[in-house]
Amino acid sequence: MGRAINDGTTSDVLAKLNKRFAPEQLDEMVSLQKEFKIFSNKHSLRQSFALLGIVPDDQAERPRWFNFLDKLHTYKSDLAGVKGDDQVINALAAAFEAKKPLPVFFRVHLASEDDRITVTRGQPVLFSHIEYSIISIPVTPAAVARQHAAETARKRRVEKKSKK
Repeated sequence: MGRAINDGTTSDVLAKLNKRFAPEQLDEMVSLQKEFKIFSNKHSLRQSFALLGIVPDDQAERPRWFNFLDKLHTYKSDLAGVKGDDQVINALAAAFEAKKPLPVFFRVHLASEDDRITVTRGQPVLFSHIEYSIISIPVTPAAVARQHAAETARKRRVEKKSKK
């Protein structure tokens, strides 16, 4: 998310995701999923999250957030042959449609350590013994992304000059 939206916005959106899919909201999410199939191949993550109000408060960040969601199809997942956006949609649907539904917790990890979207089960909140479906998305912090972009631009200029 760091390349797409500001680091502070990433924190805010993660908080919204984790609040919306928390144990206290589970009954509602199960009902919504059952009735409307919010998370399915009929809807993009952009559409589903917008419907649920999971958007940055900062209006300027919203287009970047939606662009990020639209690009998740280019991300790898920890399931062979499954694109990143499909992995997230499938994990959300599975959590809410299970016989014993699970709350969902979103976290991020460094893309430099693992460039795949991963889905696991566990207890992401240290003070709780509730099991969650945990979706982790690879990110590059904004400062690192800017530095990498500057280095890439510098290399291109050098290559262009050397070709002349």
